[in-house]
Amino acid sequence: MRNFLLILSIVLTGLSCKPDKDAFVIEGKIDGLNVPYVYLVHPEEAGGKLDTLEVKNGAFRIKGNIENANVYLIAFGEEFMPLEIFLEPGKFNITGSLKDFNSLKISGGKLQEAYNKYVELTSPFNDDFIAESKKLEAAKAEGNAEMTDSVANKLDEIKDRYYEVSYDYIENRPVDIFTAKMISEVLIAYPDIERLQPLVDQFDPYVKGSSYGQRIINTLAVMKKTSVGTEAPLFAMFDIEGNEKTLESMKGKYVLIDFWASWCKPCRDENPRLVSLYQKFKGPKFEILGVSIDQSKTKWKEAVEADKLVWTQVIDENSVANKEYGIISIPSNILIDPQGVIIAKNVFGKKLEAKLQEVL
Repeated sequence: MRNFLLILSIVLTGLSCKPDKDAFVIEGKIDGLNVPYVYLVHPEEAGGKLDTLEVKNGAFRIKGNIENANVYLIAFGEEFMPLEIFLEPGKFNITGSLKDFNSLKISGGKLQEAYNKYVELTSPFNDDFIAESKKLEAAKAEGNAEMTDSVANKLDEIKDRYYEVSYDYIENRPVDIFTAKMISEVLIAYPDIERLQPLVDQFDPYVKGSSYGQRIINTLAVMKKTSVGTEAPLFAMFDIEGNEKTLESMKGKYVLIDFWASWCKPCRDENPRLVSLYQKFKGPKFEILGVSIDQSKTKWKEAVEADKLVWTQVIDENSVANKEYGIISIPSNILIDPQGVIIAKNVFGKKLEAKLQEVL
């Protein structure tokens, strides 16, 4: 009997010491963290609740359980942006200084490390894009059209390379909530449906039902309605003079539908190239239709005049761009043939010029 009780005691002790497979721990030591509390913000899939943590000398510790890995937020007060963390069972450590938010580093967890690696791969493109954008502003200020066009083409190349590296990275790792977040927030901006759909098809029920998964599924469903080879959805909108213009009335021409807004800096940077292309190709076979998603008609009209956009301009007051065309980022464009069939999407600069040269 004594031996049996001893064995039972050992078993029960072992069970009580067994680590909780769903447990996580977040420890942080952040310079400049002078608030009394930080908050762990749960995603909507986990109820969207808040966990309040006391801060002592810039340090804090969060412990809890998590059923499904997801993106949580750590909020340091109203003065600072929340910090995203890919939370899953395990231990995490946060270091850095609030004087430089980009210095904050999170270590721990497979998903977080996957994100850290992604940032490492893509940061050079972000740095190059910022540097070239400054050159573009300088060239525009100097009125140097040749340099402006050259730098704009370089920005196109950087963006293309950034998306190619992003696709390669995400395609060559397991499909999970990280995949869904990166598609939802990065790749969906300029989607390649043939590359995205196989990833989406691998979503498990949890990822599919997440806010990221639902956004992707709904957006792709709309985008498929405007894939190359399909007929562009017809619409009617009002131009600057208040006259109704319809897409159907433009049949018989190649039409570039340009989605933009006055507040969108990349759109405004793209406008000089569109002006140049329009001057080169305008005629009975080709037209541009500018579709603004502005809320302010005044700012829209001011931008049209400032950028010398002489082609037909209409304003999208019923979210047709998003609901019918699946446009979630601008600038975006769609090129349709004289029968109203889509023959190209999101082609800019040299690629757009080459496509117009080909069809015209």
